Amino acid sequence: MTSLVSSNFKDVPLGILVVALTGLLIIYGLSFLMLFGKPVLAINAYLQLIYFSVLILSFLGAINWGLAISAESRGIRISPWWYIAAAGPTALGWIALILISPTIKIVVLSLGFFSSFMLDVTASSRGYAPVWYKNLRKLMTTAVLIAMTLALLAVRLTVTSSLLG
Repeated sequence: MTSLVSSNFKDVPLGILVVALTGLLIIYGLSFLMLFGKPVLAINAYLQLIYFSVLILSFLGAINWGLAISAESRGIRISPWWYIAAAGPTALGWIALILISPTIKIVVLSLGFFSSFMLDVTASSRGYAPVWYKNLRKLMTTAVLIAMTLALLAVRLTVTSSLLG
């Protein structure tokens, strides 16, 4: 396992790894607080998870704009649709903010993370991004989707216990 991680991530700049792993710690911390925290703490963790996820989705969309701009400066032709697609995760984040249902919010955010990953894979395959980027985004997206599943479980357990309690 160590050789797999080191071979896939040896070229990732250290600063990027630190920021990415810090983001994961925040998302997992909030998800676990939702699952195991007292009600007031769990509600606050839920709200912070929503806000932080929207922030990250906006950041990921901006990364794809930056990749496209950089690729264009290297002579790679970028479709105008790429910029519209790259704004998609940000739009899904905003939609999540205006929705009422906690369950649907988390599902929409998860869709945003997955759609951003699909853009990242495309960016890597088209030469917009460095080779290591796809591997990093695969790991990060998988981990985030697991954390979002935990958050969804916390929401569903809270609704179920409220109905039974």
